[in-house]
Amino acid sequence: MNKRIKKWPVTVWMCCGLGCFSVLPVWAKTTTTNYQWQSAPSEQTQDELTIKEAILRAFGRHPQIAQASAQIHVGEANLTVAKSAWYPQVSLQSAAGRSHQTDSSGSLNSNASTGVTLNQLLYDFGKTSGSIDEQHNLGAAYDYQLYTVLNNVGQQTVQAYLQVKRYQELMAAAKRNLASLESVKEMSKLRADAGLSSQSDVLQAETRIAGMNATYEQYRAQERSAQANLTVLTGVVSENLPDLPKDLLDQKVTIKDLPYEQNSAVRSAQAKQLAAEQRVRQAEAQHWPTISVQAGRTRYENSDSSYWDDRVQLVVQAPIYQGGATSAKVDAAEGDRQAALAEVEASKLDINQKASVAYADLIGAQQRQEAGEEQFSSAENTRSVYQDEYKLSKRSLNDLLSVEQDVLQADSAAIVARYDVWDAAVRYAGAVDNLLDMLNISRPKVTGDTLPAL
Repeated sequence: MNKRIKKWPVTVWMCCGLGCFSVLPVWAKTTTTNYQWQSAPSEQTQDELTIKEAILRAFGRHPQIAQASAQIHVGEANLTVAKSAWYPQVSLQSAAGRSHQTDSSGSLNSNASTGVTLNQLLYDFGKTSGSIDEQHNLGAAYDYQLYTVLNNVGQQTVQAYLQVKRYQELMAAAKRNLASLESVKEMSKLRADAGLSSQSDVLQAETRIAGMNATYEQYRAQERSAQANLTVLTGVVSENLPDLPKDLLDQKVTIKDLPYEQNSAVRSAQAKQLAAEQRVRQAEAQHWPTISVQAGRTRYENSDSSYWDDRVQLVVQAPIYQGGATSAKVDAAEGDRQAALAEVEASKLDINQKASVAYADLIGAQQRQEAGEEQFSSAENTRSVYQDEYKLSKRSLNDLLSVEQDVLQADSAAIVARYDVWDAAVRYAGAVDNLLDMLNISRPKVTGDTLPAL
């Protein structure tokens, strides 16, 4: 994307420095007209889109995954910073200007100095080791956070995938009903032409067909909306979506003994809790001294002569009084630890709530699906009988159209319930963090660069 950037004249910058801000709105109006918005993510069309491919493509497009991956890099850098405290710290310094030093043997004057200083930490009573342990735990929390984002994006993609298939099947049911209504119309027309019934039967059948066409168009509009949602997530437009693996319906579904210890969200919260405990340890260690070795060599220059200052010292730094800052830091770290502990319990509660709702929805949807399938089978048998009786003038057209409506309602109810079962199963698997495993999508111990490959 090419951007046209206008350089501001020197007069504008001078006005800004002097407080002449009235110039800025004029330039704002002229620059916005040339601004070009970023183009939308690309999309492509393909013959078939499996659920595994859809999820992996969503992984490559979703910004939250890139954000979580970048956070892992931040954690790695912070860990390196924490470990660096154990390494020698070497610095150079240089100064220019008059310096006067006086001792019992006389005085020394210098106009400039240059030197090198080395500082090596020996022991700090847990300050540095606590910082390293904190960053280790935060790094683990970032890893599990990425796993959680992968699970959430996967669940979102599967649900969008199921919505497309739901409306595709409802469209197929509407087409089947349209074909059946067309056959009813042909029967009524044959009877009307033979003088066995009036032309009003034909008109009534045509009215019902028009209504069924409207229902079909409604399903098609909803299918297009669902397809657009899936396309935004995956970047792929495809009408052929294979069925999901049956393993999702065969998973062990229970609301007792939920595997909290295997859930990435809980493990991330627990890792943050451990990191908070290390912050408490670091804050408490501020009451104790820090022991280090310092060595330096500095050369001082003046107009008459120059001299060297060499030193090797054992340095002990111990806080005596800081106005209560150290104790306040301990209290703040303890508050962070309590908040992290509450976050662990909150993540468990969230899992319990989602799993319980999904379990209840799954049971209800399975019962509705069974009832809908039984109703559909009964309505189909009734339709067959009514069609035979209509040909023998034992049934009216209203009876035939009524049973056609019953067939459609039963068929649609069974389809809706079946996909409600799928949706509840997906939500349960997502709640217990088992969805991607059941779809054979591996989540390795990523470091920010490695994601499941397509």
